[in-house]
Amino acid sequence: MGGVLAAVVALARVVHSVATRGSSGLFNDFYDYWAAGVLLNRGQDPYDIGALHTVQRAAGLQVETGAGYSYPVFFAHLLRPLALIAAPQASFIFMGLSLIALCGAIALLLGSIPRLSWPVALAGGAAAGLFPPVIGSLYFGQANLLVLLALAVAYRCVAPGPMLGLASAIKLYPVSGLLAAITERPPRWRRLAIGLTVLGVLLLPQLGAGSVAGRAGYFLGPDTYWTNESINGWLSRLGIASTWTRPPWPGLPVEPLMLVAVAILAALTVAVLLVAAQRPWEGALALSLWLGVVAAPKNSLWNFTPLLLCVVFIWTTLRGRWWLVAIGAVGWLLLELQAQLDSARETVYQADPALAWLSSVGLYGALIIGGLTAYVLLRPVRRFPRPSPPPPSR
Repeated sequence: MGGVLAAVVALARVVHSVATRGSSGLFNDFYDYWAAGVLLNRGQDPYDIGALHTVQRAAGLQVETGAGYSYPVFFAHLLRPLALIAAPQASFIFMGLSLIALCGAIALLLGSIPRLSWPVALAGGAAAGLFPPVIGSLYFGQANLLVLLALAVAYRCVAPGPMLGLASAIKLYPVSGLLAAITERPPRWRRLAIGLTVLGVLLLPQLGAGSVAGRAGYFLGPDTYWTNESINGWLSRLGIASTWTRPPWPGLPVEPLMLVAVAILAALTVAVLLVAAQRPWEGALALSLWLGVVAAPKNSLWNFTPLLLCVVFIWTTLRGRWWLVAIGAVGWLLLELQAQLDSARETVYQADPALAWLSSVGLYGALIIGGLTAYVLLRPVRRFPRPSPPPPSR
């Protein structure tokens, strides 16, 4: 019921947004996937931006394509059946699949909470449906809810290696979840090997997609686009002018600073995973995925959906430490604030260069949630009271 409620609430928010703000951008990202599937069905290159535009224009779509289709070709192959029907009908089918995936993912995550009660299940489902990355993923037709389902299965330790490999073949950043297997003591080499094998097999079609090879510079270069909530997006908007922001620090060396920041975060994450004594798989996976979420150079706010794993893990380990709820709520609200600021980006960010800092409040919220996850791993609470010492013998 919590999963169903999450899907209903998220759908209601999308409907409300369309009714109050219009349908501009609705299914925007899905139309890239759909057009890539159309090109594959025709035997063409899905990474050919010009051909992608031609397909979308021929279908009468008003799309902000940007860099075009930028995911592994495996996901485009999955969508080839939907590419056989008209884009509007295909988009609603994809939304239905995303809602089913959301329902299953939230049900699995809520099921991991010990002694789950009806109020917690329903409140958790409603909160998940209100999570801004979930709503944005559904609105723009992103693949994140399908990825979330695979990650939720891995979180429950059901075939975690294959599930991480599958999720990473759709979007590459979940591969960071394999850190949870590498840093266990002893390392879960079998889990790691299976995950990498599944990923490698699913990425084999990429060998024939020659156009993506020349785009490495695009993926690692600065990106000021307004939806980019990664470390890359934050530093890029601080140092480079964009459509909606003016840089407070012009000329900032974005690429080297990004690499240093990501390296520091990665080192800290690995250190926490290694130092945390008797850390559960759920917490280790949540923190490992958090690293991928904030470090991947092109991750939008909608790609923050795996942070729900962090939120659920923190909740399962509260045990009286309710101050964690207050700090976590700040992180959650910053994600909501980011969604609201971005919706008014035409007027919010341009008045002063200092306002460019506000274009990354979603990242600040994610850093708070990640910090809490690390804290809970390092400072676990006892699941059972310490046994009383035996009485002295007489």
